Amino acid sequence: MFEQALESELGQIDDIEDKIYALNAEEGVKAPYIIYVSSDGLQDKSLLGYLSSREVDCEINVIHTTYAEMKAITKEVLAKILSFQGRIIGENGPFIQNVTYHKPVELYEQEVNLYRCVIDCNFKF
Repeated sequence: MFEQALESELGQIDDIEDKIYALNAEEGVKAPYIIYVSSDGLQDKSLLGYLSSREVDCEINVIHTTYAEMKAITKEVLAKILSFQGRIIGENGPFIQNVTYHKPVELYEQEVNLYRCVIDCNFKF
């Protein structure tokens, strides 16, 4: 549910659309694209037991052929992620209570001649 909603939201970014992949991009895909990694997260717990709310860690990788274009799409991805707070994401996705993220890390992947920005974020829903 969360992953489908995340893909739907990130797919609204120009130049990305249907080029969003879980874990790894399909062979032969040309940049730009996004790769994400997430899990079911950690379910909240009270003295009465587990609750329906949870926290999900997510890593989003923005891949592009030039540094400037990677930076531009990263800026759009961050704006989109921050817009999640206090709303339902995607179609029938979860209501995001809180969003946090860490400083994005920029890399150059010499083997494939691509630029990558790694964004670690946390979603509470």
